[in-house]
Amino acid sequence: MAAFRSEGELHKWLNSRGRQPGAIVAPQTLYELGAEWYVGRLDVEFQPPTASEKQGLFAKYGLRGEFWSIEA
Repeated sequence: MAAFRSEGELHKWLNSRGRQPGAIVAPQTLYELGAEWYVGRLDVEFQPPTASEKQGLFAKYGLRGEFWSIEA
């Protein structure tokens, strides 16, 4: 994973190395997803989310497509 100041900077870096982009996500989106993804993980009664719940969480933050697909 790498961080860039803009998509233009990212594409310039990718082109200079002959690579294709993977998932491009804004830092704020990752922060919000992570805050929700890890809530309650240290609770004794914690139950991991189902594949469907995880997929719904990705969709909530606009993370769709093959990269974000969870196979149950």
